[in-house]
Amino acid sequence: MSSENPTGARQWPGYRAKPSHDPGQSLVFPGPVPAELRALGQEVRAADWPVRLAFRPSRMALLDTLCRWQTLRALAYVHVLAAGTADARLLDDLRVVPGAETAADPALSEVPGRLERYALALPPDLVDAVVREAGGLLTDNRFTASVLAAGLSADSRPADTDEAVSRAVVLTSYWYETPEQRGALALAWSANLFVRSWLWWSASFTYGDPAGGIGITADPRPARPAASALPAWAIGLLERASG
Repeated sequence: MSSENPTGARQWPGYRAKPSHDPGQSLVFPGPVPAELRALGQEVRAADWPVRLAFRPSRMALLDTLCRWQTLRALAYVHVLAAGTADARLLDDLRVVPGAETAADPALSEVPGRLERYALALPPDLVDAVVREAGGLLTDNRFTASVLAAGLSADSRPADTDEAVSRAVVLTSYWYETPEQRGALALAWSANLFVRSWLWWSASFTYGDPAGGIGITADPRPARPAASALPAWAIGLLERASG
């Protein structure tokens, strides 16, 4: 595939946007996704979330690292979908699954930074959709923890039912017991959801259905969360979402 410069001028043949009923917002209509890029869709949503609960500082730092890595990874993949192409190095980076081992591997320490360059080079309307969806998850909702935990656990492609349940229980516990981690978890969930929605829509319709569907973004969208509700590493995403 051809190379691209995430900081330069971009064309975005992979989607189109239409004005929303929500003032200042736009609806996102994905176009067709090439087969070789679609094949990454399952893999890129998988992270090795913990299967054992622990609240020591090192485990909290690891959870934050995994959330950052997975959020940026999913958004970098959205960059690929929007551009319709990617260079070989980016594709290799996307295939690295965040987990305790990869996070501790010095040879992989620069991967999140490279992914971040692509995430922050996305059009603001795409980043805004992900940030706002995370904000919606952070509002009062008695089903939030179960929805988030089930979604991230399923996306992780667990080896068996026991592993899936363990991950869901651990993520649910972290949501309730460590409120300071909620913003990071919400962003990882929202970025994965955006990828899933993009791929589903592109397989079902081309740039919108004949009946004039609303695209893959909510209309009206949830409110954008305050910076205080998000982790420090998300400030760049919040600024990009603001245009």
